[in-house]
Amino acid sequence: MKICLFFLSMLMLTISYGQKGILSGKVVDKVSGESIIGAIVEIQLVSQQITGSSTDIDGNYLVELTPGTYSVIIRYLSYAQHTISDVVIIAKEVSTLDVALESESKELVEVVVKAEAIRTTEVALIALQRKAYTIQDGVSSQQITRTGSSNAADAIRQMPGAVIEGDRFIVVRGLGDRYSISQLNGATLPGTDPYRNSTSMDLIPSQMIDNIISVKTFTPDLPGNFSGGLINIATKSIPDKFNLSLGINTSFNSQSTLIDNFQSPADKGKYDWLGFDDGSREQPEILLNEEIRNQLSSSTYLEARKADNNDIRSIFDETSKSLSNTFVPARTSTPLNMGFNFSMGNRMKLFNKDLGWTLGLNYASNFNHYDNGNVATFVNTNSEDLFAYQNLNESKSVRNPNLGGLFNLAYKLSDNHIISGNIIFNNDAEIISRTQKGSYLGQISNSLADFNTNSIEFIQRQMTNFQLGGRHALPKLNNVLVEWNSSMTRSFQHEPDIKYFAFTTVCNDGGVEGDCEYYINNAEYAFPYHFFRKLDDKNFEGKLDITIPFLNAKNTNNPNSLKVGGLYSSAERSFEEYRYQLNNSGVPATLNFTTFDGDFNAFFNPSNFGIVDTLFKGDGGIQRYVTGYHYINQINAKNFYSGSTSVASAYAMLTFNVTNKLKAVGGVRMEKTDMEVVSRDTTVDIGQINLTDFLYSGNLIYALTEKSNLRLAATQTLARPNMRELAPFVQFDTKNGFFNVGNPDLKRTLIQNYDVRYELYPKAGELIAFSAFYKLFQDPIIRAFNPRATIPELSFINVDKATVAGVEIEVRKSLDFVHRSLQNFYFNTNLALIHSEYKIPQDEIDNSKNIDPEYAETTRPFQGQAPYIVNAILSYINPESGFEVALAYNVSGQRLYNISLFATPDIYEQPLSLLNFKISKRFAENYQVSFTAKNILDSVSKKTLEFHGKEYIAESYPIGRTFGVSLTYQIR
Repeated sequence: MKICLFFLSMLMLTISYGQKGILSGKVVDKVSGESIIGAIVEIQLVSQQITGSSTDIDGNYLVELTPGTYSVIIRYLSYAQHTISDVVIIAKEVSTLDVALESESKELVEVVVKAEAIRTTEVALIALQRKAYTIQDGVSSQQITRTGSSNAADAIRQMPGAVIEGDRFIVVRGLGDRYSISQLNGATLPGTDPYRNSTSMDLIPSQMIDNIISVKTFTPDLPGNFSGGLINIATKSIPDKFNLSLGINTSFNSQSTLIDNFQSPADKGKYDWLGFDDGSREQPEILLNEEIRNQLSSSTYLEARKADNNDIRSIFDETSKSLSNTFVPARTSTPLNMGFNFSMGNRMKLFNKDLGWTLGLNYASNFNHYDNGNVATFVNTNSEDLFAYQNLNESKSVRNPNLGGLFNLAYKLSDNHIISGNIIFNNDAEIISRTQKGSYLGQISNSLADFNTNSIEFIQRQMTNFQLGGRHALPKLNNVLVEWNSSMTRSFQHEPDIKYFAFTTVCNDGGVEGDCEYYINNAEYAFPYHFFRKLDDKNFEGKLDITIPFLNAKNTNNPNSLKVGGLYSSAERSFEEYRYQLNNSGVPATLNFTTFDGDFNAFFNPSNFGIVDTLFKGDGGIQRYVTGYHYINQINAKNFYSGSTSVASAYAMLTFNVTNKLKAVGGVRMEKTDMEVVSRDTTVDIGQINLTDFLYSGNLIYALTEKSNLRLAATQTLARPNMRELAPFVQFDTKNGFFNVGNPDLKRTLIQNYDVRYELYPKAGELIAFSAFYKLFQDPIIRAFNPRATIPELSFINVDKATVAGVEIEVRKSLDFVHRSLQNFYFNTNLALIHSEYKIPQDEIDNSKNIDPEYAETTRPFQGQAPYIVNAILSYINPESGFEVALAYNVSGQRLYNISLFATPDIYEQPLSLLNFKISKRFAENYQVSFTAKNILDSVSKKTLEFHGKEYIAESYPIGRTFGVSLTYQIR
């Protein structure tokens, strides 16, 4: 209630913002792009000074004025005075006026321009691109909105050299999520998936994003554990005035919406629509007792059926009936996808100081379904064709609810001191129901039998992040800048009660319904079972940066600087997996699976579980009890582990203007890593890394002209294994029946990075850039099969070295150079060509040659690396009419999806061409309506392998076309 009153009171304060207009903007150095702190901003009306202001720590200013036409004068020591005339202020609107000051000279005493000219300066682009010490790319909130991106993952697809793997994980410059890190407002975000290194980028809704920057070269003030890219998501900052946005949207998918064969758990939770489990899937209380669990073995039934063994019989009966028996998905109908978003913010006075705040909420509910999917595993048996180890037709349904919120606060103690904090929360769930049917010749002895699976999963991922930071300029110390930030994150991935049920059918007369026999063969595959998985992470990060500017005689307006600081981060993880498998020992023949003729409801009836009957002696006494189906404890101590990671860093970085055109940025960063992963199984090794690394960075930035730069960089970075990879945890994959195993002996990777980039800024909002890079890896971590495992088993190993090389081209251009009538058309495209390579381990090559003497592969690319990536966006933007149209295209070349074993060709994900369209129109001043069309080409996701010129499909599924509409109400 107090929270509601708090937000209500702020809303009442914010609505009364009066009839005045606002003039705001940023003042920077025209050459360096550096923010100018303390610049004087004078406002004049008919040569009479009305008011004044000064720029703050970020070079920003804001003045509240009555409507009218003004002149604005910007002054700062050693810079030419800048006068802008005819600045029009409109009631209740924000007028933006950014200014780039030029250094004062005898020839240049004052610059006088019209407001219309200055409004389209290259200031914003200079501040983001030319100011950067690194090679970087970005996507603005406007571009995210125009292309209809729903989350950060969708938006990142538009960046040069970026690919999104599995719809959520970033691959930058051909390097998977191991070599990229994600940040939120400069603080590193942990992952919510135990099997990946980076954050699931689909967790951050687009409505919360101000911009996304992809940093591709390392400087000592950044974390050293990236080589592909550092993705920083900046959330909405202090607004200039009160703003409010309320939007609703709905969409239709051609294969998932308004269908009546959507698969869904029969025992739904009442909070599933929010992405929360209501507790009905949690592990039963009785099974949380370790002493009871340890009594559930394959021979427990022998004790339970004895007449005089009441205690064990009671445990046997209760545990057998305590778990859910709904192993088979039910069929239901689906509604339209829908979403809701709300945001509100304002700037107000608190104790006569500026306080800015932003609140954002979003909710989405989406349904995805396909019937004609395929999952297959092929093995080379040294014949003309590959052997189909398994080949299954798949039907899969996923319900995906997402709930998130963001709250930002920033308090300006003075122009030189700002404190800010934010809270971001996101809860995302995938409720998955899957059925498969086909051949499984690698495991099933009867070649005429069909192998069938049913699986039901509830995967909940949640992240809560708290940040508090400050920026402080110290004018008395020559504007020394002190920045600090602390971040705490709690994230988890919970998978309560994953249910997997496999059986075989042998059908006569071509599989006529009712003429099939049903079997479960525990010697060839497992009886039905339950999984309970739970991963919890706690992360803390604190950092301090101090920038000390100093001048030299040749560059009085381009100060050099020494930046020093440190960072400490820690992470704690706990992971546990419980497994309970159905057992038929002691079950009477009348309850045999085959006797139910495929009536699964009858088979899984609770009356068939636990104690099902009592046999009496002739004198009326109990002879013994009859035991039915029951669960045995299959918990493996290796599947419980705890881990901790701490990284302590310190750095020094020098920025030195060698000449007026040449800037050098370099230094060194020390990172001390302590990682430890301990399994509950004390017989296995502890995964440990205890190292201190010194990472260097050298960058040269040469201003060829006022509008072009040449950048060179040579750096050393590293990559660490994650805790799951160090843990000996054996994870079963319900999709393909494989096992994934960790490796406690993994080492960290060192990477040498070399980059060159030419960038040209023809005019405001335009960019032409050419980049090239080369990377050399020492001890890279790759995935590898265990050739001695009877069931396919994937693990992680280090190889000696690997290389990655590539080029990138980016063009952002208005089409007015073609003809003046095209001044509202904009073209944005980028292309990346990438090659990576590492040598296949010799023992794998030898094993493959033993199977197929003609096997000739000796190298592989990195997993997830695409040889080419193409993005193109054609936009039409007409501010006067309120029309915006965008056509976006994305495609990447085939990339390694998974490695194979037994001399079998590797599996590659084939190019997926995505063509999306969006049109939006503002009307009635505060409303905007939009229409989107996604995957217009109706592309199909497909993973294949090629052998002797023939293509084999390892996995495929259709995506379908999606059409959506949205309506937004805005006050801005």
